Amino acid sequence: MPGEAAQAAAEPAVELAKRIVDGISQRLQFRPEVRVDQVTVLQGETPVLELATVRREFNHEYEWEHQWLGSTKRLHLRGTFAAKAGFDLGENFYLEVDSDDLSVDFGFPDPRVLGVEMIAYRTEEEEGYWNKLSAEEREQAVNALLASAREAAAKDAGLTAEARRMLDAQIAAAVTESGVQWHPKD
Repeated sequence: MPGEAAQAAAEPAVELAKRIVDGISQRLQFRPEVRVDQVTVLQGETPVLELATVRREFNHEYEWEHQWLGSTKRLHLRGTFAAKAGFDLGENFYLEVDSDDLSVDFGFPDPRVLGVEMIAYRTEEEEGYWNKLSAEEREQAVNALLASAREAAAKDAGLTAEARRMLDAQIAAAVTESGVQWHPKD
């Protein structure tokens, strides 16, 4: 029976995959899809849609100025933000085991900035003699500060690289505990 022989040959790979996935689940609270010889043997379970592996606080500044008839008003904002980077688990995320040599590989999307949250901000204001700041201008400046901070975080390649390293470390620990060595591909 060729089908039974193939299934028996794949059994050690399936058991290995289950051990690795249990380790990943304990560390990261989700289960990736599991493939053995490119055949899905366990569907992924993701109670969350995103996995944040890095949170970093940073400071960011924004300045706004308006001049009218020689009268200048200025707003200088300084904010503290928290950026989270990680992975969208709705994208292709899986564990692959080859039943021939029990080699392990993972597929996951590129890391990205998942969100930026404003923790606090300070404002320095300078009103013109007849060119006064309005509540709407202040609100628009705060929104622009947040948008500018999001752009800065999205451009920070170090943040997403750190997210990737953190995921690699967690996966490597789970794989090593299962008795296999895994070296992430660059």
